[in-house]
Amino acid sequence: MSEPSTPRVSVGTLLRRIWQAICAHKALVAAFVLLGVFETAFSKLPMVLIKPLGSVMTRPGEAPQPVGPEAEWGDRFNAWFQGASNDLAAALGIGFTGEHAMEMNTVLGCAIVAVICGIAGAICIYFLQIVSRYFAIKMVADLRVEMARHILNLPLRFFGSRRMGDLISKVTNDAGALQRSFELVCDNIVVDPLMILGNVAILAWFVPEALYVMAVMIPFFAIPIWRQGKRVRRRSQKSLEAMGDAMESMNQILSGIRTVKAFQLEGQRQREYEENNRTFLKRTVQMLRAKATAMAQTFVAYQVAFAVLLLLLGWVVLVEGKLKFEDVALVIAPLTTTYQHVKRLTRSISTLQESTGAMDGIETILGAPIDDALRGGRMLGEVRGEVELRDVWFRYGEEPVLRGLDLVVPAGTTVALVGPSGGGKSTTLDVIMRFHDPEKGAVLVDGIDLREVNLADYRRHTAVVSQQPFLFNDTIRANIACGKPGCTQDEIEAAARAANIHDFIVSQPLGYDTLAGERGCNLSGGQMQRITIARAIVRNPAILFLDEATSALDSENEELVQRALDNLRKGRTSFVIAHRLSTIVSADMIVVLDQGRVVETGTHAELLARGGAYKRMHELQSN
Repeated sequence: MSEPSTPRVSVGTLLRRIWQAICAHKALVAAFVLLGVFETAFSKLPMVLIKPLGSVMTRPGEAPQPVGPEAEWGDRFNAWFQGASNDLAAALGIGFTGEHAMEMNTVLGCAIVAVICGIAGAICIYFLQIVSRYFAIKMVADLRVEMARHILNLPLRFFGSRRMGDLISKVTNDAGALQRSFELVCDNIVVDPLMILGNVAILAWFVPEALYVMAVMIPFFAIPIWRQGKRVRRRSQKSLEAMGDAMESMNQILSGIRTVKAFQLEGQRQREYEENNRTFLKRTVQMLRAKATAMAQTFVAYQVAFAVLLLLLGWVVLVEGKLKFEDVALVIAPLTTTYQHVKRLTRSISTLQESTGAMDGIETILGAPIDDALRGGRMLGEVRGEVELRDVWFRYGEEPVLRGLDLVVPAGTTVALVGPSGGGKSTTLDVIMRFHDPEKGAVLVDGIDLREVNLADYRRHTAVVSQQPFLFNDTIRANIACGKPGCTQDEIEAAARAANIHDFIVSQPLGYDTLAGERGCNLSGGQMQRITIARAIVRNPAILFLDEATSALDSENEELVQRALDNLRKGRTSFVIAHRLSTIVSADMIVVLDQGRVVETGTHAELLARGGAYKRMHELQSN
């Protein structure tokens, strides 16, 4: 079944998510930015050394000229740095002597500053990597927690219209894609703009004329990647959708492996999985081509811009004679590194656009309305267990499943629901458990409409044993105890004895610490069913739901567990679905359902005497 379409999110939506994370982790972001400032300072400071270094190397032996306040900033910096280098060398006792002592001391000063910047910059980079990556991971971890919370609050109807493989893919693959994108963005989105500003500051102080060249180069680099961003985003979304199809295909294989092997469907399922993977690879290649095109266009733009820069510098130096060689070197260094910073920055923005494809899938989940039943409601207090259905209608698709169902169940009554498949038995239990609300009519417990009741409070008074038992991949003790969080070991063992599973459990080497395995794979069907019965028993519910609760048991165990369930049902309102009529002959009330309507009600004896639908069903099973 295909998913309902959802509106595509924009980069703005993604940026709002990032802004929310920034507001939630201000201290972390402040440390992140501060470390970025220091890394920029220690990375760009060595470029400034080009000025004094070039000066002494291009004009060795030339006596330094007196520099006054009216001199250019670069000349004043040269004079200051040369003097400071000589003073430092003399203070440390490592200065050079001889013909080129002044020049070598200046070179020594440059070397010392470079080493200091290297060490300090390395420390900043170390902590910046940790802080930025942690921030990226924390954003995605918070998003996953929000998704899990939202999924747990969604109504069952939501899951009926979605493929589990798609949901798993959105929680894992889409969130993983966001994490990789956020890590890349956090690496560049703060540091590279600061690096560009650092380059601007260097040029503004020493060669302000070069700022015009940078103003032209930056958009020249950025435009190709920006233009390709929309194409990358569209193809990324298609790639992720194909990945979800592949995940769903594998989910079908693993969840239905017994059926696959029993009906020799290995080849068919393998071909389907391979086809989904081919589609994924095809769409991924299309996305990679769009990204590669942007990178290639940016590189061409850089080479063209750099060629223009060389011509301009050549004209200024050779024809006009305005710049010295060290000024040329000082211009080239910031401008060439600016290309790398702009490339990383625009790639990060492009990655953000690509991430909107992943965010689409996540917003599909987060945008789904949560179960209204979870919003407030009155507390029931003590529950007697009187249940009434008044003109209840319900449908999954076009055709109604329940059609004006009326039923009154006094507290403490055991009600058996019987009838042909599709008659509405399981749906009746679902609306009483409030997995679904009726479209028309009402379900009342102790005279209160369930839609007015706090759902969590109501379900604390109920327990269910399903036809298909489900166990978590945890210990047997934990699987029983989840029926009543905080219960004691004595309560767990008493429930296990009542469900005729205690002796089996203690016979295992680890006893109650034995792992049930994924979906109870370490246990037989009967053992799984009895553990789920123990889970219901330990809950001590006021209202009990048994949907073919003994269907997986052999005859001997069925009799023992049936007696335990009979004892459990005493004094409680119980709803039982059973296809084997022999298991419900002692029910206080038997309700025959057909096409969503009540056909007959009465005890076993009364219905047999009536000679209607129930008697015909009983005779069919007796023959």
